[in-house]
Amino acid sequence: MKLYGIVALTALCVLLAGASLAGPPLDGDYQSVDLGGLVYTGRYTEGWDAGGNPTTAGTVLNAESWDGAALATQWRYWCGAEISDAVLLVDNVNPTTGNGNRTYMKTFIGGYIWLSGSGPWANGDPDYYGTIDNYTEFETIQYSNWIPIAAVSNVQAIAHFDDYPEQCMTFYIGNGTRIASTEAGDPIPPDYPDLLDTDCNPTRTEGAFWDFFSVTLSISGCDVSTEEATWGAIKSMYNE
Repeated sequence: MKLYGIVALTALCVLLAGASLAGPPLDGDYQSVDLGGLVYTGRYTEGWDAGGNPTTAGTVLNAESWDGAALATQWRYWCGAEISDAVLLVDNVNPTTGNGNRTYMKTFIGGYIWLSGSGPWANGDPDYYGTIDNYTEFETIQYSNWIPIAAVSNVQAIAHFDDYPEQCMTFYIGNGTRIASTEAGDPIPPDYPDLLDTDCNPTRTEGAFWDFFSVTLSISGCDVSTEEATWGAIKSMYNE
């Protein structure tokens, strides 16, 4: 029994040594490569049902990092949905000509986030999965003769990680540019995230496609999810 206890204790020590390498993502402010940082810029879609548009309830987001060759190698967030129509904040469209712009505030509820464990925040875990707690997008749409011809946006959000439940991450996107929209008759471009429905399935064929720049991801104060066992407590398990 004594020998068995020593062997088991040794095996447990090896496991704990490996586990000690894991930890919450490192605190820091991480910026995208266009700002001189190490975070990849992104590509983003908003999908809606036929007859909808980017300001209507039911629009679902899907964003993934883009390294120039592949999507979602460093970060991703997805499945947040607008539960109500966007709020019109500014309306500068000429009522006669239909030319001008409108700015909307769009609030998305729910959604998930993932960070690769090999990103600049790396601290031992192979992946960091989490949940979006708050997500607001401000979108300005330009119209010509009442037809939406261009759009820009910025995003601010708060999230937490599944294994580190404190709200310890915020992210901001300061420069989103719409590059195509089925509403305007544009074809769906290749190499963009899927258009998701409200069940998070890639079934939609209507939506908008964006390039995201000026990304800032801030991490601070993530807590370890479980208490670490002390060495004395471990030894006591095998000394009885």
